[in-house]
Amino acid sequence: MKLIKLLLIATAFISSSVFAQQQEAPDRLLESVANSLFADIGKVNSQGNASKAAMSKIVETRLMPHIDVKFVSFKLLGKHIKGIEREQAVRFIDAVEHYLTGTYAGALMKYTGQQVVFEHNNAKSDSEYATVNTQIIEPNAPTIDLSFKLRLGKNNEWKVYDIVAEGISLLSAKQKEIIQRISEVGLEQVISELKSK
Repeated sequence: MKLIKLLLIATAFISSSVFAQQQEAPDRLLESVANSLFADIGKVNSQGNASKAAMSKIVETRLMPHIDVKFVSFKLLGKHIKGIEREQAVRFIDAVEHYLTGTYAGALMKYTGQQVVFEHNNAKSDSEYATVNTQIIEPNAPTIDLSFKLRLGKNNEWKVYDIVAEGISLLSAKQKEIIQRISEVGLEQVISELKSK
């Protein structure tokens, strides 16, 4: 499958992300949130309101609070994090959040009821990092393997920071693109570009 199709499917299922409850394992969190989030999408679809604005609202309220946007943003900056001013960092994080919201909303519009199977008990509970393996199953199509990468924050909440789709880290792929773009046009231009998407 092409990377862009994997990204669309993966971002639809990252929504299986995380309502972090301190006692719950990452895999259970992903599964429980997926069930409620896809129920919301089903309601929107059944009412014929499946617009990007409607999906953006679901993403903003259900998903984005459970994505480690700050961690993702700093990873995306790579070598450019050195010497960045606080105000620029705040604006970059805001731009990344805007970009992710739009990306996930667009991807959720592609969701048509594919089955998501979560592999349980594959995350070490004594670590600050966890990986939850899932499979996306759709009739008459190859099964897609996804791994959700989560990080335990200082407030004991698990948050998603990356998805590995068919062996490709979406964070790493985007990081290379962002680092190169900052080198070419500068951080301010990249912030503007992310905000415009």
